[in-house]
Amino acid sequence: MKYLNKIEEIIIVVGLFMATSLLFINIVLRYGFASNTTWAEEFIRYVMIWITFIGGSVCFRKGLHVGVDFLVDLLKGRAKKGLHLFVNVASMIFMVFLIKYSLDLVVFTMQTGQITPSLQIPLYVVYLAIPIGSTLSVIHLILQTTKMIRNKEDSSKAETI
Repeated sequence: MKYLNKIEEIIIVVGLFMATSLLFINIVLRYGFASNTTWAEEFIRYVMIWITFIGGSVCFRKGLHVGVDFLVDLLKGRAKKGLHLFVNVASMIFMVFLIKYSLDLVVFTMQTGQITPSLQIPLYVVYLAIPIGSTLSVIHLILQTTKMIRNKEDSSKAETI
């Protein structure tokens, strides 16, 4: 799991660096030289999609997803743990549906041979971010839920970096 965690974080860091650098270069070209790259905005959009779905799985791993703490803070002990387990199971179910339907989308896009307008890459490469990020999320949710059930981790604490 250490390697998977590092790969996720490297993808996010490299993606953010590439998007930021390209955006800066594009701004300099646009306002400094009255020139523009036609493919830069499309590339940045697709990199941000990948960052979003891979980053979502990292958030599941670290327990950092947005949540309503009001109800959780009212509960103690087994009720609190039960709520966390319920949320994890519901999240897993949602992610499994997301994997299934996003894979259908990827297959459909592969069959139709759609390509992106400026970069001319297969569109399914962009859509692959959804099932890959969702699968990583399920893996992290399973591990987190298993730890919770075995009482190895306080369900209210998020993992630190």
